[in-house]
Amino acid sequence: MKINTGIKNAFVVQALNAFIIGVIFVLLPLLMLDKGVSIESMGLVFAVLPLVTQSSRLLFGITSDYIGRKKFYWLNGLMNVSFLGVYYFATTPLGFLLGKVNEGIRNASLWSVNRAYFMDHSKEREKVLIKMRGINAIFRALGILLAGFLVTMLFYERTLFLLLGLSLLIFPNVKMLKDRAKHKLSPRAILKALDFRHKSRKFKNFIAILFLIGLSWGFTEGYILPLFLKEAGIAVENIGLLLGIRAFLNGVFVYIFHSIWSGKKKILVGGLLTSAIIAMLSFSSYSLLPLLIALWGVVSGMVGAGYETIFVTVANHNSLGRDIGLLMIGTHVGISITQAISGFVITSFGFPALFLSSAMLYALFSLAAFFNMNTDNII
Repeated sequence: MKINTGIKNAFVVQALNAFIIGVIFVLLPLLMLDKGVSIESMGLVFAVLPLVTQSSRLLFGITSDYIGRKKFYWLNGLMNVSFLGVYYFATTPLGFLLGKVNEGIRNASLWSVNRAYFMDHSKEREKVLIKMRGINAIFRALGILLAGFLVTMLFYERTLFLLLGLSLLIFPNVKMLKDRAKHKLSPRAILKALDFRHKSRKFKNFIAILFLIGLSWGFTEGYILPLFLKEAGIAVENIGLLLGIRAFLNGVFVYIFHSIWSGKKKILVGGLLTSAIIAMLSFSSYSLLPLLIALWGVVSGMVGAGYETIFVTVANHNSLGRDIGLLMIGTHVGISITQAISGFVITSFGFPALFLSSAMLYALFSLAAFFNMNTDNII
């Protein structure tokens, strides 16, 4: 696949974002515990992220179809500096909540336009999206792998300061991005874009299907896995190592599986295997945790390779930002719901209740996606 200069720079921006968020994935829950934030408050703080991300993402995605993608890459650079700065000074749940609002806008400014940007500038859409997914997973893994060591050597504040410096590298790469002339933006155009009543039943089905995966992710991601491993007695540097291996294997196996099987088969097989592994975490012994987490990375890579085919198949080329934003409504609402209640579930019933619920929802997503995906046009 021949890659033009603009796409190369977009991959660099993606890699920098992924590395930063990988470090934050491990660092933030531990920092919040260190500052005395309760588990219940932690769940509520993390639940704000997908709501802010989705509301911003949909608006940004629709707007980018008219004014271009590059402006939102500039915003992403600014918000990386902003959210890291807020976390640097945060000491209370309210401070971390403000950080999550900034992080949500930062996430939305990238993920509202990145898939659309790559599809705008490449003829091999599925391949370029899978490459983006793989790069994101690998650099996120690198951030997670190094997080424990960085925190151990530099402590929390110095690690955040290091990430602030790294985030400045985003700006020269954004400057090199190419953009396409778009149409004139008006409030009427935005309201029209938000109306998806004319979309097919299958398009609407996928909003509901992605709601299921959001509910499942909300019970395992965010602060939950780092906290679970800490409660299991694993040292901070080893938490980063285990979760980094999972993320790295995810990225590697996205590449391996991109040309193997159809998208729907990857989602079905990988999804059911992922469901089984998450359920096994509920009853796993300490010695089996590393193996299960590594296997989780492998099978989630298979799902990831199939997951991107949903957007390629469902989104309309003339309104990529809008359609991807609409499809992700279900995912982010689902994550927000389960993240909000996760802290209370942990303190009342323990981690097994989270993992078993997540496993069931992941299996339902896999089956529903499999039976709704075909080669027909489902715009």
